[in-house]
Formats: sequence, C-alpha cells, structure tokens
Amino acid sequence: MVILFALAVFGLNGGYHGVSSFSPSLRTPPSAVKRSLSWSDGSRFKATATSWQQNNNLGRVTHRASSTPMSMVDDVNIDVIGTVALLVPSSSSGGQSSSKFGSKSPVPPPSYIEAAEQLARKIRHFSDGRIVAKVVTPAENGEDSENAAAACLTSDALFALGITTPSDVQYLSRTFRRRRELQQQSGSSKMCQFAIDCGTNNYAPIVGPYDEANPSITSTLAPWSDVASGKRLAVQMAELFDKQNTDEFSLAVMLFFNRFSGHKVPWVQHSIDVTWEKGPYQNAKEIYSMVTKCGPCITKCLNDENCAACINELDKIDTRDQVASYRTVVSFESELLRDFSLCILQKNNIFECDATIPKVPVVEPMKMWRGEEVTMDVARGIMIGHLEGAGGSLEGNQQVDVSWKVACGANVAYDQFPSQNQLFYPNAKGKDLWYDPAFRVETIDGRSVWCKRHYRVRNCEVPGTFRFSVLDNGVTSDEFWTIVGAADDLSWVVFHYAGAAGAVGQRYLGGLLCTPDGTLPPSNALDEIWKVLRSAEIEPWELFVVNNDDKSPDALAAGPPPLDYYRKTAAVIG
Repeated sequence: MVILFALAVFGLNGGYHGVSSFSPSLRTPPSAVKRSLSWSDGSRFKATATSWQQNNNLGRVTHRASSTPMSMVDDVNIDVIGTVALLVPSSSSGGQSSSKFGSKSPVPPPSYIEAAEQLARKIRHFSDGRIVAKVVTPAENGEDSENAAAACLTSDALFALGITTPSDVQYLSRTFRRRRELQQQSGSSKMCQFAIDCGTNNYAPIVGPYDEANPSITSTLAPWSDVASGKRLAVQMAELFDKQNTDEFSLAVMLFFNRFSGHKVPWVQHSIDVTWEKGPYQNAKEIYSMVTKCGPCITKCLNDENCAACINELDKIDTRDQVASYRTVVSFESELLRDFSLCILQKNNIFECDATIPKVPVVEPMKMWRGEEVTMDVARGIMIGHLEGAGGSLEGNQQVDVSWKVACGANVAYDQFPSQNQLFYPNAKGKDLWYDPAFRVETIDGRSVWCKRHYRVRNCEVPGTFRFSVLDNGVTSDEFWTIVGAADDLSWVVFHYAGAAGAVGQRYLGGLLCTPDGTLPPSNALDEIWKVLRSAEIEPWELFVVNNDDKSPDALAAGPPPLDYYRKTAAVIG
C-alpha cells in the first residue's frame, strides 16, 4: 500500500466551503478592511517587470481595484513568477457565444470572453497576485494584433478557449506551432499550452519539457524525469479543464507553475502523497517519520476494514483535489481515521505542510443595514439569522430550526454535498458564537449520510468579519468570513470565506448565498444579489445550486438532519 499515508482528512469549511491578472473591475478595499485582516503578516516582495509585460506595453504590474495598484490594496508588492495568455474567439467569430462554464448555476452560462476575464481574476487569487493573466483575441491587424501575438508567443502559458471558426483555428494552429518552435530553440521547460473546447482538431499540449506532439521515450522509461512529470501533469490538467469550472481550471494552472516555473505556489506547494516529484529521499523520510511517530495508529487503522478502505480509496486520487479528498474521507469517517490523521498530520506534521489564509481578494464587509451602520451585535444577529431560541436574534427572525440554508455556493462541492443547513448561536458566555453546519454527503459507495461539524466563531476588529476554527477529522481549519450583504428583511445573506488547513497544506476561497429555506430568492432581488457577489469577485455563473429537497429519495434515506447534535450541550458548556 504505497500511499498509505495519503490521507486528506481535513474539513474544508462550514458544511463544505471549499473543496483558483489584472482587471479593471477589481475593487479597492478601504483602510478599515485592511486593518481587519489580522492574519496578514505584513511581508513585502519586490515588484518586478518581466519581458512579457514589457512586450505588451503593460508598464508596472498592477492588480486593479478600479485603477489602484496591488501595493495600495494590501501594502504588499508582488514578485511576478509567471504569465498566462487566455486566447478567446474574436468578436467577429463568436467571442460572445456561450461557453460551457456555469452549467449548474442559476444564470445563463458566460461568453468565452466573460469566462476568460473571470479566470484571469481567479488565477490572480490562487497565486496571491504572482501569476499575471491577460485575455487576448486573434486580432487581424493593427496594434491590437501585435499585442495579441506578443502575448500569445511570449507568455509562459497559453490556454485557448472555444476557438472553432476557420480564421481563428488558423491563428491558433500557427501560434501553437510557433511556440513549439521557440521552445525547441530555447530548450526551456517553462512553457505550457492547451486548447480547451476548441472542436475536433488535435492540438497536442505542451507541459514543461513534455510535448505530446513529440513524445520522448524518457517519459515512459524514466518516471522520475521532468519529462515524465510533465506527461503526468498533462493528463491531470486535461481532466481538470474538462470539469469546466473556474476553481478546477485555476488549480491546473497553479500545478503547472508550481512544478515548472522554478518557484513554489503556496496553493499547491504541499502534497501528502508519495510522488516521483518528491524524490526517494523525501518519500523515505516521510515514511520513516510516520512509522516511528505514529506506528500504533497506523496498525490500528490498517487492521480496521473501514479505515483501511478509506486509505485504499485515497490512494487512487491526488489529495490536492480537495472535493474528491473530502468526499472520500467523509465516506469512511470513524474515530480510528480521526486518530490516524491527528497523529500524522496535525500533531507531527509528517509531510511538513503549511498553509495560510489567502489574502486575495480582500472583500469589503457590508457597512449599512436597515439604514444604520452595521455593528458587531447586528452582524452577529445576521449570522444567527432565523434560528429559534437563540439569543441575539434580530427582528425578522422566522424562529425555525436553522439559521440559514445554503441556496448556492461558489464551489463545485455544493453540487456534490446537498442539504446544507447552518446553525449559528451564542456560546454560554455570550461573547463568541458556535457554528454547526449539517450537510448530506453522497458517499463514493452510493450511500446518503449526514455530516456535522462544530466551529468556534470569534468577532474580528471590523463589524461583519469573523474568524472561524474547527478540528475536523483530526485536522484544524482556520477561516476568515465576511458578511458581504444581507436583505433588510433577512430573506437572504451573502457570505465570503477564505480559509486554510495548514496540516495538509490546503487553502480555499468561496462564497455562499443563503436563504431561510434554501431556495433561490425571488427574481426581483437577484440583480442586487449578483451585484453583492461581484463585489466579492464572484460571478453568478460560478455558483452551484444546492439540492435542499428534503423529500428526495436520498434525503429520506439519510433520515432527519442532526441539527441539535452539538447545540444541546455547546450553548451550556461552551
């Protein structure tokens, strides 16, 4: 069992929250918001200008909130480690045609240009601003044509989206061929190119030193080599692109730059899998540490049918795939599994992982509600929402058995984890809150089961911002939440979250649209809600609608949700 310890037993957030450029639409946070980010370490990086930027007349790198440089957003200058060109159809050949993104959202899918613009933002988020993405089209003449050609040829990575018309296909084929020639001339391994949703033509990808059009026997005979690593990554990236959502797309981009840019990308830097990329020394070191420090836990787990089955299933996936990992873990939850992960991951950090809460984007909390400034008490009351019998509730509380239900979530997990119930209530001392999500999981063996978690919630300095923490399956997760907007009548609320599970090196971002019963708000409220989401740099088409039907066969099979499991004691002794 080679990947015995490849165990991603971490809770990614409430219910499930997570399982990835510059743009004129990004926002500038006020100084008050910057002060609220108590997790910022204040580190600085020297800004650099790359040849790609110079060739495209970009000047200094700015990550824009209106026209504000990133250094004014969070007082951090950025070292750019990579560049990306996102090639979309020209306006004359279908640039506004619908893409395949957003197929499970409550709104129509975006055009390729709209999808690419958001991908550029997500790439910035996932890379902490260190990878710069630009959207280009196959311009036919003039300065735009020169700039597009320069971006396509000199960017480290080129991803073509929805290129299908004859003229655009010709441009793409010529560009891919020229990039291939340039790589062969330079011998550089810092190159990547893919064609996604571009018809039936075979555009062989390049990932680092691996070129599918010119395969090397080394990629098969020497699995430890860089070219073999590129081949494996090419397969993984293609699978992520096929999922047609911005998180998976951005994850694929991060994996490439982490492997072949010469720089580590914190979003995907750490792995708890045995890999050729780690090398024999690091793999052996980790195995030795596991056996010497957690031998009894390992023995107990392997001798238990359920625990051993979980490890076998995790052995089949890349544990950096947060949704797949979490779904696998919750399919086999047990005390043995918790103790196993607590020893290996949390107590001893066998894999030397580290992760901090993402700092980008900085999301501004709601300032006004019902015509008055939001205070800490009001923000807590909005969190408590509609829960019956909870102190601190506000006028409009419907006195039901949950605070909120998630109607939509900005993460693919919300397509896989239905029935998202949220309970917020004060602890015994009344200062902090508890947060108990109860949600269903469709396990990998076809069962429908309830999962529950228990978070501590603390106020941050700025009203409407909170710090969440939880020990989930032996691993601690730390999160920063923001109330981005809420209806005056408490008919809906929008949350943004950013979190990290340090012991497994995982970071995540997302947003939630919640209502009292888990259904979408009426159509006359949606324009305001979409505006609120966009202020958090989330597009409505990135949302996944949650199945909250409690009369569905799977919901009935799972039985009633364990809503009061923690509340019946936590409010008294917490």
